[in-house]
Amino acid sequence: MTRFDPSLSLSRLMVVKAGKRVYDEKFHGGVNVIRSDGNSRGKSTIAELIFFSLGGDLAEWKDEAGSCDQTLVEVALNGAIVTLRRDISKTSMQPMWIYFGPIEGALQSATDGWSRYPYARYQDRDGFSQILFRAMEMPEVPSDDANVTMHQLLRLLYVDQMTPVNAIFRMEDRDVANRRQAVGDLLLGVLDDRIYPAQIRLRQLEKEYAQITSQFTALLRVLRRVDENLDFSDLLSKAKAVEEAREKALVEIEELRSVRYSQPGQDLLVAESLEALRQDVDKISREIVKTQRDRDQLTLAIEDANLLIADIEKNVVQIGQSQTTSSFLGSLVFALCPSCMNPVEATSDTHHCHLCKTSLGDDYERSRYARLRNELEMQLKESTALQSDRLARQAELNESLSRLQVERRLRSEELLNHSRHYLTEADSRIELLTRSVGYHDRELLDIERERKLAAEVTELSSRKDVINTTINELRGHIIRWISAKEQREASVYRLVSTLTAEILDKDLPSDIGKVTPEGVRFNFGDNEVLINDKRGYSASSWTVIKNSFHLALLFASCIDRHMKYPRFLLLDNIEDKGMTIERSHNFQRVLLELSNATDVDHQIIFSTSMADGELENPAYTVGRKYTEDAKSLEMN
Repeated sequence: MTRFDPSLSLSRLMVVKAGKRVYDEKFHGGVNVIRSDGNSRGKSTIAELIFFSLGGDLAEWKDEAGSCDQTLVEVALNGAIVTLRRDISKTSMQPMWIYFGPIEGALQSATDGWSRYPYARYQDRDGFSQILFRAMEMPEVPSDDANVTMHQLLRLLYVDQMTPVNAIFRMEDRDVANRRQAVGDLLLGVLDDRIYPAQIRLRQLEKEYAQITSQFTALLRVLRRVDENLDFSDLLSKAKAVEEAREKALVEIEELRSVRYSQPGQDLLVAESLEALRQDVDKISREIVKTQRDRDQLTLAIEDANLLIADIEKNVVQIGQSQTTSSFLGSLVFALCPSCMNPVEATSDTHHCHLCKTSLGDDYERSRYARLRNELEMQLKESTALQSDRLARQAELNESLSRLQVERRLRSEELLNHSRHYLTEADSRIELLTRSVGYHDRELLDIERERKLAAEVTELSSRKDVINTTINELRGHIIRWISAKEQREASVYRLVSTLTAEILDKDLPSDIGKVTPEGVRFNFGDNEVLINDKRGYSASSWTVIKNSFHLALLFASCIDRHMKYPRFLLLDNIEDKGMTIERSHNFQRVLLELSNATDVDHQIIFSTSMADGELENPAYTVGRKYTEDAKSLEMN
């Protein structure tokens, strides 16, 4: 059998209550039949537990299932064996424990190897959907209200009894059309995973452009209020003129002081004034040294982090290359024992290490690579977030250092001037000039603020131009990507419609009539399938239509390897709404015929209380047939 990825396959489901296994069954590839001798035997309970254990959100439980404690399920994600564990609770959005390995190894390990992930992403912490998507190499797709989760995917992979028969997706409150369309496009492979992020990025850029334009206009208004005829290029010449006026006042003070006279008691006052100025300068100098030291240390940390991030990114690439190389070359074989150098006896058993004889499953390598890749990508995400914080802190330190240096220069000059000569209260001219020097100092600070505002205006103007260019480029990319998507969409929609029509044509005679591919129309956003532009079918015919459409999705994914549908389907309604036994048996035979005809790995799990005799075969059945006295969950 050939495997198309992404792929999802359930290997084993275990349900635990008070430490006892009340359900423990193995599943296989292809058709899996959960059967009973009548209704109310617990078949739907098992279907709901599968839905929940794979990541579905479920809070309203049937009594028997709700009294259990947890589920454990072994699944193959793109061939890698992973064990998932969830606690059964009446509280929604339960977290998930993930173990990269088979369920037997998971049961033997209380904590080692297990990782707990929340239901949804929180800040920099991934939810379990991100981990499962990563293991299946499924693109993470944001919709308008939230990211597409494992729960949303399972709403299309699980057909339950409670959802109206004319609805494609499993029913839930607060459903969103755009999210349904995003899920449908993703699974059919018509979703260019560049489009949704690009559209979100475009909206963000448009919002940012509007904010920058508002800031730009406001800053211009402030600067024009200061000086209506202000020209940014004049700020340097204005600062130079103030510096010259200040220097001229200082020269005149020097000249006046050379002829001034001293007053008794003045020395003490001057000394106190000079000491206060020295303390100010020393304090500012210490702050500058500390800020420079912090900045230099942060710069080294940023450089080290850049090397670490580059190394992690390289390792992520090498993990993929290593997995590919391993798949071609196979496992490493030693001719001699690395300890005693004696020849190692060759063996043809590929399920055990030829050196230490440890059991190695077929999926051992895939699970190990999946775990390593997940750990590296989480390290990369955390390192990138920390690096962003460091860069922001570095910018703050540079700004603080610039401000402190200007302040120290001004205070140092004031100290120097006061140190050269004593100021006298009698000398009114010196006092006037001294005040003018202070005025010039304040004016220089004002000019420095204006210069910073002008620099900010210039930077905003440049940023506006960059964002505007990016917006235009992004719009062009989106238009081209959508055009290519529509071409792909027409092809895959045609395939699904054709398969749906072919399956319906194998139904027993009914009110559906003859169906052609042109007569099959479906819309994920509207959540409906329409056959021959008609909606007035009987409930049992609607059940056949719905299940035929879902089978078409599955088998289309076995034809078109570019579809992201994970080749997994869970049906719990094939005989719902008054279905006759003859019609149900016919549908089961059609399902089995389609499954046996494909050579692509897939899995169909369905429940029935009227199993066709051809399916009463251990190759297709799961566990025993449930009865009134022996239901699916062994509670006693």
